[in-house]
Amino acid sequence: MAVSANRLELLQIADAVAREKSIDRGIVIAAMEDAIAKAARSRYGAETDVHAEIEPKTGDLRLTRHMLVVEAVENSSNQITRASAIRPRRSATPSPIRCRRWNTGASPRSRPSR
Repeated sequence: MAVSANRLELLQIADAVAREKSIDRGIVIAAMEDAIAKAARSRYGAETDVHAEIEPKTGDLRLTRHMLVVEAVENSSNQITRASAIRPRRSATPSPIRCRRWNTGASPRSRPSR
């Protein structure tokens, strides 16, 4: 399995900092996860419960948003109704989640249309 440059770079940075500061690599990766989660919260709102997880062997990064299931939504940034939380499954295999990809390039052509 090939590892992309960004994933490999995350692991190389963690290894370099761990060696330089003489601390455990796991502590460095945990600090990186906290920093990435903090950046996501600043982007999507401080009340959003975002967690980051870096796979120590592959460098895969997973961001998850935790929601509280409630009867009546009072805060849409971190609460969801039970009906909205349950998705009917049409097949045995999960369907891909569709999302809009955001390009941070400066040219107007690279920005996504709304």
